[in-house]
Amino acid sequence: MEIIQPQLNVSDSYESMSITAADALLERLSPVASPTVAVASGDSPAGMYRNLVSTAQDSFDFSSWKFVGLDEWEGLNGSDEGSCRYHLDRQLFWPLQVKASSMIFFDGRAKDPEAECRRTEAFIREAGGLDVAVIGLGLNGHVGMNEPGGLPGFAHVTELAEQTRAVGQKYFSRATPLTRGLTLGLQTLLDSKTIFLLVSGEKKASVLAALMQQDPDISLPVTMLKRHADFRIFADAAAASAIR
Repeated sequence: MEIIQPQLNVSDSYESMSITAADALLERLSPVASPTVAVASGDSPAGMYRNLVSTAQDSFDFSSWKFVGLDEWEGLNGSDEGSCRYHLDRQLFWPLQVKASSMIFFDGRAKDPEAECRRTEAFIREAGGLDVAVIGLGLNGHVGMNEPGGLPGFAHVTELAEQTRAVGQKYFSRATPLTRGLTLGLQTLLDSKTIFLLVSGEKKASVLAALMQQDPDISLPVTMLKRHADFRIFADAAAASAIR
């Protein structure tokens, strides 16, 4: 498949990046009658969500939108402080008053995590596919919880890399065992109509530069998305500082 260089949008600051990304998402989805959006938790997209909530307060109607959670730590769900669902409830779902019927999110506490993956993929199919997947970028190049060396596929349970386990502790007020996760797969993301990758901070500069410079290689999972025809990156100046 053809390698396509992503569309890179660099903003001076995190706040301006967040506004640009929110405006672009609304522009992309406003013509769609009932859009379906995959959403990531994490620091980089949080500002975009704040801007979407502000737009809702200015009378933009999100009631027809459907939401899909990108990933979740195994053993955790929205009742656990620090889980992916916990953060997105507070940043996006509760402020937008998203109905339970309009979203699906991995329950990391489910007895059958593989069934959770099948349930999520079924929701996406019934919705007609993802219109936009909003994702962040891990320090090791992972997207969602698709770690280096894994194979492209659909929603699945994955073993977490040591770096992911360590970095993930920042979301919790006390040490929390993190060993596996439930995530949308790389193929799920590639099948979406548009991908929005949000990247912020100097710590992400080297991995963003590698994305821009390298061909698709599963050792840096995010590069696999360079096979997508509408892959858009929104970065602040710090994250883009190492790009030649």
